[in-house]
Amino acid sequence: MLARVCGRGHANPPTQAQCAACGSPLPADAVQVARPRLGRMRVSTGALVDLDQSLVIGRQPSVSRVQGGVMPRLVQVASPSGDISRSHVEVRLEGWHVMLCDLKATNGTVLVREGQPPRRLAQNEMAILFDGDIAELGDDVSLRFEEIL
Repeated sequence: MLARVCGRGHANPPTQAQCAACGSPLPADAVQVARPRLGRMRVSTGALVDLDQSLVIGRQPSVSRVQGGVMPRLVQVASPSGDISRSHVEVRLEGWHVMLCDLKATNGTVLVREGQPPRRLAQNEMAILFDGDIAELGDDVSLRFEEIL
């Protein structure tokens, strides 16, 4: 993917003028780099997952088709009352964006963003995630997105 890399080696979106990690100015030219970590996902159970590949999260997650030839990481969460679907949501990395997609979850997914009322995603709806966003899946399981570039 294209990135502007600071003198310390931190990759940044090509639209940035200064490094998100260290604040130093970025060179004008973008270069091809391996996908950097775009943030982290903190599961309410305590698990912390780097966002360096797409994820499918659910009670018994599985993948029926693979996009772009890269298998997403499967993240299993407990759902004693069955509120969480087998494959509930996908966290998809597209370019420099982190997206949340409801995978036709039976009981839905609620996106909580600071300063806005909680919003239930429609089935198959995709939303760009921002730092601090929380996805509520059910059964007291939530996903908090941190350090999103």
